[in-house]
Amino acid sequence: MAGCGERDGSRVSAGRREGMTQQATSGLGAVRLDDPHAELARLRGHTMWQALSAAAAPDPDKMALIGADDAGAITRISYADLLTRIRAFSAGLASIGVRRGDRLVVWMTNTTEWVVATFGAMRIGAAVVPVNTFLRPPEIKYFMEQSGARHLVMIDAFRKLSMPDILEEICPGVKSATTPGSVFSPDLPDMRNIVLFSRSGGKLSAAFDFVSLASPSEEMLALSDRMEAEVLGSDLGMVKYTSGSTAFPKGVMLEQGGILANGILHGRGMGVRADDVYFSMMPFFHAGGSIYGMMSMLMNGGTLLYTEAFDAGLAADLIVNEKATIQVTMLAGELMQAGANKGYTFDTIRMAGLSDDLSRRMMPNVTATFSAFGLTETYAPVALSNHDPADSPPPGAHLLPGNLCRIVDPETGLDQPPGVPGEALLKGNIARGYWNKPVESAKAFDADGWFHSEDLCTLDEQGRIKWVGRLKLMLKVGGENVSIEEVERVAIGHEDVMACGAVGVPDPRKGEAVGLYVQPVVGREIDCGALGEWLKPQLAHFKLPREIVVCEVIPHLGSGKVDRVTLASWAKEQFGG
Repeated sequence: MAGCGERDGSRVSAGRREGMTQQATSGLGAVRLDDPHAELARLRGHTMWQALSAAAAPDPDKMALIGADDAGAITRISYADLLTRIRAFSAGLASIGVRRGDRLVVWMTNTTEWVVATFGAMRIGAAVVPVNTFLRPPEIKYFMEQSGARHLVMIDAFRKLSMPDILEEICPGVKSATTPGSVFSPDLPDMRNIVLFSRSGGKLSAAFDFVSLASPSEEMLALSDRMEAEVLGSDLGMVKYTSGSTAFPKGVMLEQGGILANGILHGRGMGVRADDVYFSMMPFFHAGGSIYGMMSMLMNGGTLLYTEAFDAGLAADLIVNEKATIQVTMLAGELMQAGANKGYTFDTIRMAGLSDDLSRRMMPNVTATFSAFGLTETYAPVALSNHDPADSPPPGAHLLPGNLCRIVDPETGLDQPPGVPGEALLKGNIARGYWNKPVESAKAFDADGWFHSEDLCTLDEQGRIKWVGRLKLMLKVGGENVSIEEVERVAIGHEDVMACGAVGVPDPRKGEAVGLYVQPVVGREIDCGALGEWLKPQLAHFKLPREIVVCEVIPHLGSGKVDRVTLASWAKEQFGG
């Protein structure tokens, strides 16, 4: 693929890519402007409801979503049915007082109801706060409280989890609220309405019933239509929390127009088609599920195929039975092995990563894959390339239309020459900032509109970005962002721990995992197994250290900060990588 436009010093902008195949897409993505910056502005001027309606128009009866729940039951919903359900649920939300600008927490697994709740809230101008169902009660409470959310849509249970019980732990005042809409509690002072999708018979007196709310009167439907007409592409669509580099997650403010623009533009870059069936097991509450997968399809008229949670055997059945054409998911090696054990060949897949001999045997007709670079603050991919899966190493990613990039020296702020690593500064389809965190917002999003990514990258003469490493103190564990400072903050609370330092260690299944070095209090000993058990109730499972190592002294720099370079060298010597 050729370069991505013009270079001005070390600044690169995304422009037209010569020789790029024009893909058959539906809706807003079917027509494009020649000027990439004008094209981005055009797309950002639309709402999610407008974009979904436009994608549905060419073939309303086409399947939009095909999902398998944890028991293997399949749900299919067409674009026409999805639009009808979203409109109805948005009216139900309006009937209980959800208004433009409100924040609404969605605490659910990968279900049709997650999609309906999310699009329904955005249809009337509310901003969705997706919550990770793997998190512990204190972490969930932080999201609900920090976002100032007035409304919560939740599922009743998943596997061993009882969400109503967890909510009552987070907010004991829920127990005393006997009628829907009557939540008034100092534990969550802004929360008023709870909506419960009771799939497994769960009860919550304070909650409205999801199904009943989705059957509104004609009067409420008319109200929601009037509210929808007032919504703008610049309205806040999501407050998506990211661990970033600190112990306290930040709510990234994503506008509706930015979300749909990214879905359409990165779909183009991938080369998705309206006849594609995109399989993913990635959670909807993460960008991998709700941006890469969901927006790639729903904004471009394709079909999203998904499982409620990770289940390699069920996933293999779905891919074969539903004739998936794109496969993008975490832990793909386990998926390939499960398919092989069943005697399958995934011969309908045309786009996927081919990381080893097994995946090449299982997916013999793959002709393309994609590489991407992005962050939550850039609506997921800010740059992406479609390329031959045999390319090794993969080429760098081209900026999506309308985006700009500079690579600067982290110390001086001066632009780096092509090929020299530096911090990536990004501009274009960029988040509004962090919810209710003006200091952090000002630090990350400068006065000239550049987002300081804290990622080390290179930029070549053709404008291709390659990721090198992280400036920020964050790990990527099986697709989940993990702040090492958060792990340290919790571990230092143990009575036997004097000092500690977290570091990434290689993991064959998840890419990397958390390693924790601990220094005992003088005169005490640390039982690593007991410490691990002590950490379990306080950290989500993906944040738990895979390795705990006792050392005499945690290395520190002259400034008093943990010497992370030395810790990394220890980990490499002990665990490889």
